[in-house]
Amino acid sequence: MADTDLEVALLRAKMWMRSNGAEVLVDNLAPGAPATMISAVERRFGFPVPAELRALWSLHDGQKEEQNGFVEFRDLFGTELALVEHDNMRERYIDGDYGVLAAPVHPEEWSEVGLRPEEISDRWIAFAGRDSDYLLVNADTGRVFSATKDVPPLTLESESIAAWFLAYADAMTAGEYDVEEGFGDCYLSKDD
Repeated sequence: MADTDLEVALLRAKMWMRSNGAEVLVDNLAPGAPATMISAVERRFGFPVPAELRALWSLHDGQKEEQNGFVEFRDLFGTELALVEHDNMRERYIDGDYGVLAAPVHPEEWSEVGLRPEEISDRWIAFAGRDSDYLLVNADTGRVFSATKDVPPLTLESESIAAWFLAYADAMTAGEYDVEEGFGDCYLSKDD
């Protein structure tokens, strides 16, 4: 029996996927990472992983293979892929092209999209993504943002990982997602 909001949300999403022809997405989920592995990843990041991300990785250390992503069109990152993608995300959103997270050029723009002053830092972790489109969690606040090539490059998605997955499962059961071919065998596409 699931005992946390995150577990309940994941269970609901998996049930919907299995009953709507997207079981390959569920079957592609990896088993959970041991606590020692998550602690080692934290040391490599240089800061603590938010509790809900730790819980997510304890349930599923990402996916077995790329493609057939569990998170809409995105792959769910495990501990190792999150470390690899951290460098890519950092290059694009912290140090490079956009440079918005550590020291935004126009801080007033980021308050408009929901970024809090304490989130203007390099303490971000990508937990899902494809190409340069990510779902990021701030290590200090636990809030979830989408990071895209669009303008603005960051958008507040949810107050937490569990809340994001609950909304995802709710949208599935409300009929807001379709199973589409592509990005492997299939992916979930949100109705416009």
